[in-house]
Amino acid sequence: MPEFHDRDIAIASAYFRRGEADAAREVFERVLGSDPCNVAALHGIGLCLHARGERDRAIASYLQAVALEPSAWTSWQSIADLTPDEQERRCAIDQVADSLMAASQTGTPSTRTIRNSVRALVCAGRSQQAVQLLHKSLGGFDDKNEAHALLASILYALGQFEAAAHHQFLSLPKGPAATPASRKSSFEPGHAMGALLKLCSLLETGGFRPFLVAGTLLGLVRSGSLLAHDRDIDIGLLRGDNGGKDMVDFIRTHPDLMLPHSARPGDRYVGLTVNGIAADIFVFDQTPSGMVCGFSNLPGDIQWRHTPFQLHNTRLARGMFCIPTPTETYLSECYGPGWRKPDPDFASAISSPALHNTSPYAIAYLALARARTCLLAGNATKAAALLQQLPRIDLPQPGSVAREAMAHTIPAIKRQT
Repeated sequence: MPEFHDRDIAIASAYFRRGEADAAREVFERVLGSDPCNVAALHGIGLCLHARGERDRAIASYLQAVALEPSAWTSWQSIADLTPDEQERRCAIDQVADSLMAASQTGTPSTRTIRNSVRALVCAGRSQQAVQLLHKSLGGFDDKNEAHALLASILYALGQFEAAAHHQFLSLPKGPAATPASRKSSFEPGHAMGALLKLCSLLETGGFRPFLVAGTLLGLVRSGSLLAHDRDIDIGLLRGDNGGKDMVDFIRTHPDLMLPHSARPGDRYVGLTVNGIAADIFVFDQTPSGMVCGFSNLPGDIQWRHTPFQLHNTRLARGMFCIPTPTETYLSECYGPGWRKPDPDFASAISSPALHNTSPYAIAYLALARARTCLLAGNATKAAALLQQLPRIDLPQPGSVAREAMAHTIPAIKRQT
């Protein structure tokens, strides 16, 4: 009976969350034995198969689920996560967006449904549609700050950096910062080093020549270890390396890596997760004005320019790594002449001397977004340091509720408008 199936699926899901994939699969299969068309059980079996490294069989299970229930967006999402075929992946991403969009237009959708729908539309390259949906649904958000933050992220994806910065400003918490969170950071240098070695090895096996950049290079050169206050590992690739093979295609087809839904072949940046550690991969282009890398091809988006450099192998910490040379020149361009002195509040995407043809509003959006994250985590000191680096731009008019709330939240901030 349905209620027993629901109970068994809940039990199987609990097994899976505890890492007991085989036990979970047994329960899911028991459900299918009496209900062969149970979409939740088919999806669960797909999760268990993927956990066992059986990607093709997992995809087949998800395909069964969506054949029975075309609106099963979580199964479409898993297909997009796993398929090595770009056409199938793009189709699945569109199906996720379509399914969630339909759900958001039925009855009174929850904030969570709207949030998922908006993000799915952006990943499908339908950001204008996401803006329309969010404007239509603003009244349903109890937390107006969240609505502003979500709208800011969509506008940023569209390259509308000024509007994105303004809405991100309005998303800042209105009132005292949250109580400092006690949870441990996911970026632990020893664990991150293992992820770095793994990612470099995978890329090298694929024929690429990864090299260390940004904070990862800074930490290993300056102190022989990754920066304790960092958020991710940073790797560079040269455009045209490996016979012109695209890194997005490589990541999508590799069984140990998962490509973000927003990524597309030809992208100059991909952010992913390796062993629970965030990793940024930047593609460097050799241009007449120097070596350039950045987040996207949108005019005005965050990008950096460096003096042309060569690559050489050297031992740093626990491994042999490829790094730019002259290394001191690269690091000075990234972090300024005082790069040898630790500054945990410096943000290269906000204050780097190497920023090139970047809109001040794109920089402001990023600084405000990170400050919001810090405030919500209770780290007002870090938020203030980020906001001190804001470029000279116009934000909402003085005296506005947002500006007063911002001053109340971070009393020490000195505005630069």
